Amino acid sequence: MENEIQRLDRQKLKSFIARNSLVSVMNNTKWDRLRSLMLEESGKLTSWKVKELMSEYNEESRWDPDWRYHLPGYRHIEWLDINPRKMERRGQLLKDKVADHSEYFIRLLKDNNIPFSIEADNIRIWGYVWPNTPVNFV
Repeated sequence: MENEIQRLDRQKLKSFIARNSLVSVMNNTKWDRLRSLMLEESGKLTSWKVKELMSEYNEESRWDPDWRYHLPGYRHIEWLDINPRKMERRGQLLKDKVADHSEYFIRLLKDNNIPFSIEADNIRIWGYVWPNTPVNFV
């Protein structure tokens, strides 16, 4: 059961979404599935960054590898970027080793009907899309 603060937050968010004519792309079932998939793939150590509705995005924010405890409430997620590359530090004289798991995660998302696009070198899961914002879903 939600408390008064949660109820007001939900109403504020609902009003923001309606006022801006945002289109929902994901639902709780798909977000739960994505989270479960990423937890199962912990050996690949994927990390993520998120842009929440009603807040500014900080380009300097760090990638977060914690899929269990750090994700915000799904209904607040405008988009979530997944970094499919794993960097392995090999010392000061050698370049870092990079394992690119892009193809693997693209296949995983497609197989589970999770809508996404490729933005720069990252995989972007869209929670909401703004009107007149072109998204090239894969």
